[in-house]
Amino acid sequence: MRPIRVKDERAVEPLIAASRDPDPEVRQNAVEALGKIKDIRAIEPLIAALKDNDSDVRWNAIWALGEIGVPAIEPLVSAFRDEDARVRESAVWALSEIGEPAVERLIESLKHANPQIRCHAAETLGEIKDQRAIDPLIGALKDEDSRVRENAVFSLREIGVASIAPLISTLKDEDARFREHVVWALMEIGVAAVEPLIAALKVGDMRVRESAIRALGEIKDPSAIPALINSFKDENPRVRENAVAALWRMGDLAVEPLIRALSHEDANIRYKAAETLGKIKNPKAVEPLIAALREEDPRMRENAVWALGKIGSPAVAPLIENLKSEDPRVQENAVWALGKIGSPAVAPLIENLKDDNPQVRENAVWALGKIGSPAVESLIANLKDGDASVREHIIEILGKIKDTRAIEPLIAALRDEDPRVRENAVWALGKIGSPSVDLLIDALKDNNTYFRLNVVAALGKIKDTRAIEPLIAALRDEDSRVRRNVAWALGEISAPYGT
Repeated sequence: MRPIRVKDERAVEPLIAASRDPDPEVRQNAVEALGKIKDIRAIEPLIAALKDNDSDVRWNAIWALGEIGVPAIEPLVSAFRDEDARVRESAVWALSEIGEPAVERLIESLKHANPQIRCHAAETLGEIKDQRAIDPLIGALKDEDSRVRENAVFSLREIGVASIAPLISTLKDEDARFREHVVWALMEIGVAAVEPLIAALKVGDMRVRESAIRALGEIKDPSAIPALINSFKDENPRVRENAVAALWRMGDLAVEPLIRALSHEDANIRYKAAETLGKIKNPKAVEPLIAALREEDPRMRENAVWALGKIGSPAVAPLIENLKSEDPRVQENAVWALGKIGSPAVAPLIENLKDDNPQVRENAVWALGKIGSPAVESLIANLKDGDASVREHIIEILGKIKDTRAIEPLIAALRDEDPRVRENAVWALGKIGSPSVDLLIDALKDNNTYFRLNVVAALGKIKDTRAIEPLIAALRDEDSRVRRNVAWALGEISAPYGT
């Protein structure tokens, strides 16, 4: 299509009429011609053309309004409130074509009562990228309308590096929501903001440090990791916690520097390094954290235990190996860590109940006891183990856990062929206490004398007065050993008859 080349203003009114022609190519050429003539009479018809169904007509209208320039600014700003989204977006494009001359009017529009005008004014300033808009756009981060705030963030990102210093200077503002949007803007600017944000970590105002750390955590640039680790020793706990969160967001990028920080001379850095490694859960940290279980510092050992517990399954095998350590502190802390890991550690720990080393077996018992309820089903299943010492230890653990699911299996264990197993079952039922009583009372009627002896012993350990009447009846048991046990049990319960 050959372009129309017109400069004569006499053509303006006919061209305005032609901009409404049924033929879209006529409309396209008429609109283009009006842009070349640059007569202000064309502004309103050109804005109307922003609603044209033909995309080429709309784009020509945007270009034409941009060519007309300054006189079109006010009508285009007014077009921000148009109901048609195409008109509003076209107005943004046209004003961005006009560029610098529109900036002051757009800055004024950031304070307009109509949020739609504020929203598109913020958007357009980002398209123009004029640095005069930086402070007004930062102010717009406090706008009550979320769309205005969002457009201000992205416009500051578009302006880029020049926005960084003014944004950082506002991080001391008391308005937490405003600071969050400043952080968001800095995050959108990205890597270019990293060095200024690192410098901001030395600012005296805690809010600046806290927000700078959040921004660095979102940007995830590895060059910030040493500065974030150094923030573990900040005097303010919120700053320290933000540094943990920022490094956690960086994830695997931060693992090696954090492992090195486990041996830092500053204790606070060591503590927080262990904590952060636990949150990241990378298996590479397992061995260094296990090494930290040997530390003299009890808080460091505690943090390493917590971290290993958070890492979970990958830490189980090395921790179980450390149940055999010659260092009692390592053994103890390995037990605690396995207890925190929970279910994934149950099967390997039960297997360690068979270990030749009695200390390993004892540590496995303690660890399973600390795992508690998640271990119960597996422990019950292993009450049939062919090794009596394993059964003995499992019963001991079930007594420590005191889960009522274990009552029937423990009563069944009163029949075990091994006397130590039976003795432990009596003790375990005594630890579980009252929930066991009804089943034990029923068991008093069993035909097996040795079984009845153990049932009576368990009732004596529990000392629940509901057992008194059934025990009185058991004083007539055919076996004198049972009667002797019953007399002892009634003495243990030590309650008036009939209560």
